[in-house]
Amino acid sequence: MSRYIVKGVPFRTKGAVNVEDCTTSEEVIKKAGLDWSVDKCYIYAAMLSNGNVECPIQDSFNEDGVDYAPIDNTYGIYRTDKNIPLGIVKGRYTTVQNIDAFKFFDKAIGKNKAIWQTAGAFGQGQRIFVSAKLPNNIFVKNDVVDNYLVFTTSHDGSTGVKILLTPIRVVCENTLNAAIRNAESYVSFKHTKSVHDNIDIADEILGITKSKINFLNEVYNHMYKSTIKDKEVQSFFGKVVFTDDEYSRIYQTGHNIQQVIMRDFSAINDAEISMKKVNVVAEMNNYYYSGIGQKEIINTKWGAYNAVTGYYSNIDNSNGLKRMDSILYGSKAKKIELAGNILINM
Repeated sequence: MSRYIVKGVPFRTKGAVNVEDCTTSEEVIKKAGLDWSVDKCYIYAAMLSNGNVECPIQDSFNEDGVDYAPIDNTYGIYRTDKNIPLGIVKGRYTTVQNIDAFKFFDKAIGKNKAIWQTAGAFGQGQRIFVSAKLPNNIFVKNDVVDNYLVFTTSHDGSTGVKILLTPIRVVCENTLNAAIRNAESYVSFKHTKSVHDNIDIADEILGITKSKINFLNEVYNHMYKSTIKDKEVQSFFGKVVFTDDEYSRIYQTGHNIQQVIMRDFSAINDAEISMKKVNVVAEMNNYYYSGIGQKEIINTKWGAYNAVTGYYSNIDNSNGLKRMDSILYGSKAKKIELAGNILINM
C-alpha cells in the first residue's frame, strides 16, 4: 500500500463549491455565491490641505481639511452588491462579469450539457474560477485520464482571462499538463476592449481542445509502451529538478545522480547543489516506486512522468490559490511540462 495520500486536484480546493448537482449555469452561479457583478470607480488621492493653495486638478475638492484629487488613468474595481474594493487597474481595463465565465461553458460544451465540477472565489472575489469535465477521456490501457476545462479571471487586475485544458489521472488525481512539445495548455486574454470578443470564440477553443486531447492520447500511450531503466529514470528526475549547469556539475565533479538521490554529501557539496532540490529528486524517486497508482507502470516512461506529476500534485505542501496558480500555470506547471518534453525526446 502506498504511504502517500491523494491531495486532490487544484480546483477542488478551499474556496471551491461542488456544483456537480447543477444542470444550468444559473444554478451554478447561485450555488457558488458568484451572482454578483463588478464595476469601475474613480480613485482619489486624499492629502492634508495646506489651507492656501487650491488643487488645480479637475474634479478635486476639499472636505474637512483634506484635499481630494482624482488619480489620472487609474480606477478601482469593486463588487457592486457590497461595495467591496477588489483592486486597482488602468483605464484600458475592461471588466469581465462572472456570468460571462458560465456563458462561455454553455456555448462551448452546449447549453445545459456542461458537466459542472467546481466554482468559487478567492478572497472577497479578487479571483473567480469555474471548472467543467469534458466527455472525452483518455485511456492508457486500464489507466483513465479525465479532461477538464478550467476558466479563471481576476477582478483585481492581477491576471487576465485564462481558459485551461487540465488532464487529471483518475487513480491518483495527478494534475498532468497539456503543454507538451511547446504547445500551450491554455489561452489567455487581457482585460481590454477585445476581451469579450475573445471569450466568444468558444467553438474554436473547444475544437482546439478536442484536437489536443487526441494528441495527448497518443503521447500518453506512447509513454506507457516505452520502457525505461532505473538509472535513466533517476537521470530524468535530475534533469527535471536541477538546472543544466547543476546537472553538469554533478558529473564534472566525478559523481552521478544516483549518489545525489542517496544523499551522498560529497557529491552534493562538490556539485554545490541545494539540499532542497536534492530532497525533491529523492522524493520523486521514492514516489516512482511507491506512489499511488505507480506499481503497474514502473519501468515505463508513463510511470516516470507520473512520479513527477505525483510529487507536485500530492506531496508539495502549498495550498489554496498559491497551489492552484503554480500547478496550473506557474512553476510546477513548467516542471511538469518540462518532464513531458524530456521523456518524448529520450
